[in-house]
Amino acid sequence: MPEHRLHLRQAMASDVPALLSLMDSVLKWLVAQGRPEQWGTVPFSQQAAFPERVADWTSQGVITIAERGGACVGLLAAAPVVPPRIPDGVVPEGSMFIHSVMTDRGPGGRGVGSALLAHAEHLAKAQGAPALALDHWAGSPELGRIYDEHGYVRVAEYTDGQGESAVRNLVRVQRLKGR
Repeated sequence: MPEHRLHLRQAMASDVPALLSLMDSVLKWLVAQGRPEQWGTVPFSQQAAFPERVADWTSQGVITIAERGGACVGLLAAAPVVPPRIPDGVVPEGSMFIHSVMTDRGPGGRGVGSALLAHAEHLAKAQGAPALALDHWAGSPELGRIYDEHGYVRVAEYTDGQGESAVRNLVRVQRLKGR
């Protein structure tokens, strides 16, 4: 298979089915790896109101799509809005928040996560943000390693949900140079 260059662009409404398909495939991969705790087992495309949320984020310009050979191989959802689940005071005011980064788990997804994180940094700097912030499932040493390698420092931990559905998450911040 010939190597195709990675192309990043702002997602459009017509991309929503491809974005949901990517998200469903990542979830399926996680479940197959024995990691349903991260996002559960119900495909994103079948979760109540989730497809509408993706469409809304797309219309607001929040989602960047990564394509290789015309296929969706990754997505970045980033905006200057910190979700209410994040503990107060742990993310510097004015920061860009990465709501989601997902990449194809096959060969087409190689290098896509790093490219999307670099793009998030570019977006944050363009908006004058002092930092980038994100949260992730605490049960994944792989995610911890990836974010450590990209300069995201752990600043807080919180639990989302209750009872058996409670999930431990970590909040990480990367201060941007020159800020």
